[in-house]
Amino acid sequence: MEYPTHKFEELSKRLKSMAVPPDVDVELLLPDRDDVDYPTVIITYIGGEEEGPQKEIVFNQAYWNSSVETLLGAITHQITSLLEELQSFEGE
Repeated sequence: MEYPTHKFEELSKRLKSMAVPPDVDVELLLPDRDDVDYPTVIITYIGGEEEGPQKEIVFNQAYWNSSVETLLGAITHQITSLLEELQSFEGE
């Protein structure tokens, strides 16, 4: 089964206009242009001197019927989770 190209192109456009903290990088990798099997989002903390921790979301076939809003919600949740983990780590 081929992934829904149009849905993930729309997701890519929406990600570019999404308000993301300046110390977080969000990259969408797609099977037809990147070397991945499924659409994948890489969320990286870039707020330090070195590249920081990452979260990865692989949108396999279970996600393909989801709306773009649902996919954006999953990405937003992972960004929030990454920042919360960093805050708790800094607090130790």
